[in-house]
Amino acid sequence: MTNYFLTNNISGAWAGSFFANMDRWNELPEDLQTLFRVCCDQSHYYRQWWYWGGEASLRVNGTKMELTSIPDAEWATVEEAALKFWDEIAAESAVKAQVVEIFKKYNADMQKAGRPYRYG
Repeated sequence: MTNYFLTNNISGAWAGSFFANMDRWNELPEDLQTLFRVCCDQSHYYRQWWYWGGEASLRVNGTKMELTSIPDAEWATVEEAALKFWDEIAAESAVKAQVVEIFKKYNADMQKAGRPYRYG
């Protein structure tokens, strides 16, 4: 595991969401849809457990996960590269373009909100 925790925010929204083809989703019986939703809910629990039981504990009680930041000007180059990446993904299909547009809107809102959500 790394010794450092990067405090700079990453472009894009939290990737803890799940996407499904709606035609296929609608073909599933209700009990399987419910089971899938329960699994998704549990994944949120485990992410929280990792943070409080893992990352946070390492930062407070361990010798790893020292906070570090990349300077704003240097980090801006990462954000610029991310925009190019998302444009490449959006060009692949109409659905991907819709998802990327949602990410771009999210990022624009976070940029306007400022720290701690986005560096500006």
